[in-house]
Amino acid sequence: MIPMNRVTRWLLAMVCLVLIGLPAHVMALDKDQIVQMSEMGLADSAIMGAIDSAGTDLQLDDDDVENLRDQGVSDAVISHLRRRGHVVGDAVADEDDFDDDDLDAIAPAPAPAPADGEETEEERLERERLEQERDEEIRRRAEELRQQEEEEERRRAEMTRAAREMDRADDLVDRGQNMEAARIYLEFLNYEPEHDSDEWYQATFGLAKALFQQGIYSGATTPLIDILMQGSQRPHFQEAFMMLTELTRRINYQPPILETLTGFYLGDFNPRFREIFNYYMGKFFYDYGRMERALEYFDEIPNSAPEYPESRYLAGVAQLAPEVNDIPAALRNFEDAILAAERADHEAGEDILQLGYLALARVFFEVGFFDVALYYYQQIPSESARHADAMFESAWSYFMKNDFERALGAFHSLHSPYYAGRYYPELYILEATAYLNMCNFDKSHRALREFREQYLNQRPALREYLDETIEPEQFWTMMEEAYKPGANHEVPRLFTNAVLENLAFYNIFQVVRALQAERDALMANIDTLGDFGEEVLERVEEQLEMNIVEGGIIVQQHLTDVDRELQDWERSALQIEFDIENEEREELRRQMQNPGYEPPELQEAGTTLMVVADDWQSWPFEGEYWLDEVDSYRSQMRTECIEP
Repeated sequence: MIPMNRVTRWLLAMVCLVLIGLPAHVMALDKDQIVQMSEMGLADSAIMGAIDSAGTDLQLDDDDVENLRDQGVSDAVISHLRRRGHVVGDAVADEDDFDDDDLDAIAPAPAPAPADGEETEEERLERERLEQERDEEIRRRAEELRQQEEEEERRRAEMTRAAREMDRADDLVDRGQNMEAARIYLEFLNYEPEHDSDEWYQATFGLAKALFQQGIYSGATTPLIDILMQGSQRPHFQEAFMMLTELTRRINYQPPILETLTGFYLGDFNPRFREIFNYYMGKFFYDYGRMERALEYFDEIPNSAPEYPESRYLAGVAQLAPEVNDIPAALRNFEDAILAAERADHEAGEDILQLGYLALARVFFEVGFFDVALYYYQQIPSESARHADAMFESAWSYFMKNDFERALGAFHSLHSPYYAGRYYPELYILEATAYLNMCNFDKSHRALREFREQYLNQRPALREYLDETIEPEQFWTMMEEAYKPGANHEVPRLFTNAVLENLAFYNIFQVVRALQAERDALMANIDTLGDFGEEVLERVEEQLEMNIVEGGIIVQQHLTDVDRELQDWERSALQIEFDIENEEREELRRQMQNPGYEPPELQEAGTTLMVVADDWQSWPFEGEYWLDEVDSYRSQMRTECIEP
């Protein structure tokens, strides 16, 4: 049996070591740790006990001693250092003066005896007081350790009981009873099982799956990431990754830590999963603007994969980025995307097909190959939601190649009811310019009047709203309210339509809707989830607020851009009016010089008033149109310019 004084000494040494943050097997001590213990408010007796337990490695000089005193270490501790021989040059006390069977090893040494060698009454009382304080501290720490040990035993017993319930929880998840299963998993995890243990892994994955199936996506994110970070060799990696892809789609969840997944070995997985993984990681880097890394993963997707058409399209866009800037490769990828999409038999294939045609058209437009651009624009079917953009950009192409007849045909088609409400202010400016170039001044004036009536006359309402509205949440609420039946439109519909066409706004709108649905699901199950549910609900509310603010900023920026753009187009309209006046004077001069000149006979477009199809429409410009012919209309307007 170990003598009691040694047990006591050992306990105090352990206490002191814990307090200074050292592992139990390290007994070295330095002056910085003495200062730290002093700053923590440890009793001098405890500090002296730690010094004695540290052995003889501690060696200080007079400068160190002064440094200790300057940093608040008590004189009693410094005297103890000197008595124990830890200060170089001081005499070491004779070891025979100490009895190993008492507690002097962790108590301050007695003060130097008087000349006659006897301990004074004052010194004895001080020594006994210090010894009592030391003993009380030891007993208190020992009691704390005992209570902690008992609590740990209770925790382990309760955790073992909770672990026996997890198989039942797995069965509940499989049967769709997600909230009851989540309660069982949370109960086990609340006992803080050893991280990475099989039981912890089972409960963490089960919790992620239960919350995911319940539509509580933000709650599923943290346990799902914990499972994925365990590596691809753990049993639920593949299923967890598939849930991650859905979380990304629904709430745009793509934290930077997901880059860690690229370091995992996937050779043991089936080819289909590797295709999904490569597409996801390619899109991950694409969304973060790291195009070269994105291309590495897109290039790993075989042409037999369902993701191949979209991967080729995204690869083409990535190659147009400034850091890559490989236009020939981009064109090849767009062509490959189109060919692959033509072979696909699903709706996504048609979507990529149209995106591929638009991408090719825009690239060729940018480099000045307008006829090639027009060919690709014409591949967009008339029933497509992208047809209006294709028509509008085709009009620009005709205009840029000075084919004003076809440009005017495209302009007039865009005035049709098929495209009502689309935000195209420059349409009227281009139309007025085309008429000006053909010396048809009346129609040029008319196009400018239409521009003022459709856009400029509504601009003051937009300007007033922008001046009076500050908070992003107000902009978001305005957009939500604008499309409710009977809504009071604070901003003219034409301008809010322009916001709806913004892809960034659309993506945020989808995320907000998903978070709102998740919030409702959480509130319906908050009692079952307890504190965890409250934490997740708070996180969802924060994410919802953050996305609404971000969405409101997008609305504000886009409406501000609209206002600024209208101001620029108004200046252009004024310049055109000035040019019209100059051209009218010049045309009058030419007419006076050539009085016998007769311009070609004007031919107005349009045929009959017969209704030949259900999708027939008419509007007050130059006749009647059919939807399948609206993009091939050519204005029959001829120039009225008088030859000199």
